[in-house]
Amino acid sequence: MRERPKWFPMKPRTKRLPRETYEQPNIVWFFTIRAYLFQTPFVRDDLNRMVIDTLRETRETYRCNVFVYCLMPDHLHLLTSPREPGASVLTFTERFKGKTTNQSWPLGWKGTLWQPGSYDHGLRKEDDFREIAEYILENPVRKYLCDTPEEWPWSGMMEPWPVGL
Repeated sequence: MRERPKWFPMKPRTKRLPRETYEQPNIVWFFTIRAYLFQTPFVRDDLNRMVIDTLRETRETYRCNVFVYCLMPDHLHLLTSPREPGASVLTFTERFKGKTTNQSWPLGWKGTLWQPGSYDHGLRKEDDFREIAEYILENPVRKYLCDTPEEWPWSGMMEPWPVGL
């Protein structure tokens, strides 16, 4: 089994960095958002479609980029950054979680969709971006859900990769 990369966040932050840190357009953030209580809600096409559609909409509303994402049965990985000063990836992920929870109820989901908090890690170099992007896109292959990253319908890129991190 492949060793866990040193940059991989092991558990949610109990103490966040200052909120303004999440507003800097020159920082790309690796977020992992887990489903509530180790559940696996993301095995239904209708729920998965709603989550991805809401991710696209919410990134526009909160002026954030989503470079790479992958929705797995029990979590979501994404690489994101603010598009402009004052936009916050922390606010974006918090609002995304709330909105998708509310939109999951008419689809038959009961209760909370996401765990409180999230894992996050600010990237410092372009190499980190490439390594983490590949990790995210290969996640369904490592979990034996498909043979190639291209086969997984719930992952991809929404923006061009940033240059010169």
